[in-house]
Amino acid sequence: MPLLFIKNPSDFHPVDSRTGHIGTEISSQSELIRAIASALCLPPHFEHNWDTILAAFEDLSWLPPGKITLIHDEIPTLSKDDLSAYIHALDKASQKWLISGPFSLDAVFPKKHRHQVLSLLADVRPKSPWRRLKAELDRASSLPYSTQDEFISMKFDGFSFVMNIVEQRDGSTRQIVNALAMAFAMRSWDRVRFTEALPSLCIHDMHALRETATRILITLLALNKQSTDEKIPYNDIHECIKLLQQALALGLQENTEIMARKVISANH
Repeated sequence: MPLLFIKNPSDFHPVDSRTGHIGTEISSQSELIRAIASALCLPPHFEHNWDTILAAFEDLSWLPPGKITLIHDEIPTLSKDDLSAYIHALDKASQKWLISGPFSLDAVFPKKHRHQVLSLLADVRPKSPWRRLKAELDRASSLPYSTQDEFISMKFDGFSFVMNIVEQRDGSTRQIVNALAMAFAMRSWDRVRFTEALPSLCIHDMHALRETATRILITLLALNKQSTDEKIPYNDIHECIKLLQQALALGLQENTEIMARKVISANH
């Protein structure tokens, strides 16, 4: 998802991405131009005018290929027309690179400004598949196959969507649990990102989340024995055993407790 909305953008550290920050208290075109030039490391010959800067998002040829993330600590305080032009330029470039090319471009904004940003795109997303799919995550039981297939069909965007819910704890307990289960099924898009999110979930205060995360950890440990391509937290079996011991101390369901103790016993 090229446009991301999270609670605290300054604490967001995307994996394997070149990041640039658009700071606070930007209240004019010239200030935003300077911030973008710094964030994107524009070469000296680049013209620092409004139209050229907005077009730069669709060029990026002076940067090495890869993922680029523009993190906005706050939304720029511009006129509606200027802010709309900026948001549209970001969205257009992000969509372009999403389809093809050597780059990907994500723009991160504070969650509190989500409606303002999307309304400028004439899309507050009442019919958005993402909003509907997030509602599906609030089901009492496991997701139906049709919903799982829809997430999977969205490929990396679907994975990133559920991972954002998990990492930001953005939803009800049920939504986060189902998002975690869906992220596990789609982890091949970024195994490192998935395993980095798992440790804190295994010792989480919410029992249902701790239970699901611990079961996933047990499964990953078994899969890692079959193939080293399957990542585990910390890439260290002993650290994973410590996690299982911490989860046990906090409390697990009987079946999960039995499985956890078997894994611990087999690795002592």
